[in-house]
Amino acid sequence: MSATVSKTRLSANILATILSAALLGACATSPSREARGPAPAINQPERLLAHARNVQAEKGCDKAIPTYRVIGGFGEGYEVAQYELGACLLETAPISEQTVLLTQEGLFWLRRAAWAGNARAQWRLAMVLSGAPSPYAENVDAIPTEAMGWALVYKDNGTRELYGLAPVYPKVLNHLNATLSSDAKAEAATFANDFTEVKMAIFTPPAGNQNAKKAGGGKRGPSGDGGQQRRRRRQAEQTASR
Repeated sequence: MSATVSKTRLSANILATILSAALLGACATSPSREARGPAPAINQPERLLAHARNVQAEKGCDKAIPTYRVIGGFGEGYEVAQYELGACLLETAPISEQTVLLTQEGLFWLRRAAWAGNARAQWRLAMVLSGAPSPYAENVDAIPTEAMGWALVYKDNGTRELYGLAPVYPKVLNHLNATLSSDAKAEAATFANDFTEVKMAIFTPPAGNQNAKKAGGGKRGPSGDGGQQRRRRRQAEQTASR
């Protein structure tokens, strides 16, 4: 009998040891949240942009677009995200069931970034609006006068040379020169000469004490419920003392 009990205990000890080792191994090999770092929050646009780019590289534009939309909404200072969002939308549009919608949204964000002075957005608009064959322009209606205007703005953009960006493709410029009338070319030149950057307003998150004031309840100031209760008590005490 004692031999049977000893064997049972021994088996239980061996099983417990095996389970403990397995759990320790899982903890050692499974990446913890601390090791990965906290997920990027809504008020961390730089980390969100890095996250969006990683998603785009690993899973494609269609998966990165929602995050790019959030960053683009931060406004001034995040024109690069607006450009990348617009480029991603035009890339995704041809294979989407919402081709027209994504194309129009893509052009919106490219224009938004271009008006703010982003050279890449100006270059991309000159390409896709020209009517000449260019990547991701198959669903875009040609607006050659606007394309020529952006080509001229891009040519004079100081950041183009600073970052060593390529000029507008010669084939596109040749197409525009052959397509546009003299009046249209003059209109494009006027647009470029009068161009002034227009930036989106900077997103300002709500003050941190807003929620604290709402959660304060009876501790709020004289204009809140707590102040009204104190006034009622003082009035009652004054009435009772008369």
